[in-house]
Amino acid sequence: MNNSMEDILNSLGFGSPSTEKELSNFRKFYSDYEFKSNPNCIDPEKIWESIHAPKITGKDYHKRTVLAAEIVFQLHEEWSLGHLKLQKLIYLCQNSIGMALHTQFLKQAMGPYDPKLMRSIDSQFLKNKWFNFNKYSKQKYLPLENVGGHKEWYERYFSDELEDIQMLIDLFRKMKTYQIELIATLYDCWKETLKEKHQFDSETIISKFYAWSEEKQKFTADQINNAINWMRDNRIYPITDN
Repeated sequence: MNNSMEDILNSLGFGSPSTEKELSNFRKFYSDYEFKSNPNCIDPEKIWESIHAPKITGKDYHKRTVLAAEIVFQLHEEWSLGHLKLQKLIYLCQNSIGMALHTQFLKQAMGPYDPKLMRSIDSQFLKNKWFNFNKYSKQKYLPLENVGGHKEWYERYFSDELEDIQMLIDLFRKMKTYQIELIATLYDCWKETLKEKHQFDSETIISKFYAWSEEKQKFTADQINNAINWMRDNRIYPITDN
């Protein structure tokens, strides 16, 4: 059996040198071979993140659904509430309050947006019989028989942030979709600027805003500056770690 296995390994090229001649040939063949990696291609931060990334659980998905349910519960009669406004409010809750929510906001034409998030939330709303989303209706979110059933979970998950969430909901209650789009996009540009420069720089923020997408050309410089001033007055802006 041992001889047969050795013959098979040798035939596949996995055998070990067994004679002086084979050993000499082996040394000559691998004399210039180096086993090494390129340290410039190694990203320690990504390795660390992959090792220590928190495991996503059903609770993470439920938590963000419950937050969305509270926002919709309070604002569903406002005709300005749709997918875009709801997403921007979730984004601002997560970032300005510092919530740990499982989301992946990407740079979309209309600002920070997570398309999978909306599909998940709409699906969970229906499953729990809280709301039904109808994009063709003036009132996009229609209450179902279990509307309000999220409340117990909401108070449990967000007991430490209830006042901050309510402040954001009240601030943006009557705000139109394009206005909250403007503020959420500015927030992301502001955050990126602080990460690079560690200080507020309105010119850089505005430059990043216009570079975001051609869609942003619809906003005038005055609208952007007024929005920045409003954000500062209402303390809706990122803060540098320094």
